Amino acid sequence: MEEKVINLIARILGVDTSELDLDTEIGDLPEWDSMHHLTIIKELENLFDIKFEQGDLADCEDISDLVALIKDLNADR
Repeated sequence: MEEKVINLIARILGVDTSELDLDTEIGDLPEWDSMHHLTIIKELENLFDIKFEQGDLADCEDISDLVALIKDLNADR
């Protein structure tokens, strides 16, 4: 799952996957602006067939937080 998330984020931001890891914080890269962030969230919802709630995303600081949230939402099914 981690690789899928990193690949998706890299594709949307137009960067190489080597620039990202689980500790990459949201907004670390100049390409990761608010518009790209919204696209990332929507594409993650589509890829994993989940729906983020507004409060869910408030605590996400890095890619590992996004992965953990996706795992939690998938476990709730």
